[in-house]
Amino acid sequence: MSDETKKPDNNQGTTGDIVAPGSQPLLVLPRVVPQATEDEVIEMLAEAARYQTDEETKSLAIRLLEAGYTVQTTARKLDIRAATVWGWSAEPPVKAAVASGKERRRVALGEGFENAAEGALRALTTILGDAQVSPRDRIKAAEAVLDRSGLVDADTGTPAQAMVAIDVDFDERLARIVASSGTKS
Repeated sequence: MSDETKKPDNNQGTTGDIVAPGSQPLLVLPRVVPQATEDEVIEMLAEAARYQTDEETKSLAIRLLEAGYTVQTTARKLDIRAATVWGWSAEPPVKAAVASGKERRRVALGEGFENAAEGALRALTTILGDAQVSPRDRIKAAEAVLDRSGLVDADTGTPAQAMVAIDVDFDERLARIVASSGTKS
């Protein structure tokens, strides 16, 4: 062994234990945007003037925006500056396309979250029904399902108004689960 002291790795604590990345301090680096040079400003103005009357490019931009692309992505796909597309955004057809695309992205993201929520619920119900899972984990899964179902107010713990009747004799079921887990070993 050498006399050097080993420095902890970024994901390790001082004792060599692995530390979760979320527990590490977050370093926020300031973003400095350099001021545009005179040549860049002239180039931007020239592009804006060149595309001011280019209805074909503007029409393509509108179609991309309506399809859900952001202004930045639309500009990149058309190989123009985002400032040019933003310049068009005051015009009603472009403004409507931006709004339509934003709604399309919102709907798509919402569907993605709904699919993820269904997957999470399937995972929790699988854990609930698996006798091999520890009772503690099954109870945690049950709490998660109840907290998110709207049947119990998560803040107060009191039953919310619901159309479903629930057996709330939790203590008796918990005692049975704990008793049965002690006899399995």
